[in-house]
Amino acid sequence: MDRDRAHRRSVLDVAAVMVAAARRGELDTAVEALLRLRDDQGRIPRADLRLLLAVLVRYAGQLLSGIAGDAAGPDTDPNEARLQLLDENGPVPVDRVAPPDRTILRAVLAAMHGHPEDADLHISIAVDNAERQHFSHLIGRAVELASGAVVEAERRRLPIPALRLPPRGD
Repeated sequence: MDRDRAHRRSVLDVAAVMVAAARRGELDTAVEALLRLRDDQGRIPRADLRLLLAVLVRYAGQLLSGIAGDAAGPDTDPNEARLQLLDENGPVPVDRVAPPDRTILRAVLAAMHGHPEDADLHISIAVDNAERQHFSHLIGRAVELASGAVVEAERRRLPIPALRLPPRGD
C-alpha cells in the first residue's frame, strides 16, 4: 500500500470512528478521532478536510437515499424524495439556513440523488470559503447527518453499508 493510499485509508478510519462515536453520543471520541488528522503544525490540511467531508456526505446521501426509497414504497420514484429541515416552528427552506449548513445540506442532497460530483463541488465551495475556525462546524454537521441517517436506517431495519473512499479522481 503506497503512502497516499494509506493516508486516504486513515481519513476513512477517522470518518468511521466519528460516525460511530456520534451515534453513541461520545462526542469526545469523535473529536479525538478528528484530531488524528492534524499535521506537524497542529492543523488539519484542507485536502484531508475535503476528503473527510466527501466520505461523510456521500455516506449520509447513500443512507438517506435508502431511507427515502423505503419510505416511498415500491411504486414511488426515490429521486422524488426530499430532505426537509425543521425547527421549532416547522419546515425551514434550505436557503434560509446559515451558509455552511446550507452548503453541507446541498452536498448531501446531491449525493442522495446520485450526483457525487455535485456533492464534491459543494464540499469544495464549503472548504474553500470557510474560515479555518468554521471547519469543525462543517465536519460536525456532516457527522450529525451521517450518524442520524445510520440511526434512522437501523430503526427501519435497513442495511447499513460500510463507509467508502470516493474514487481517486474525486
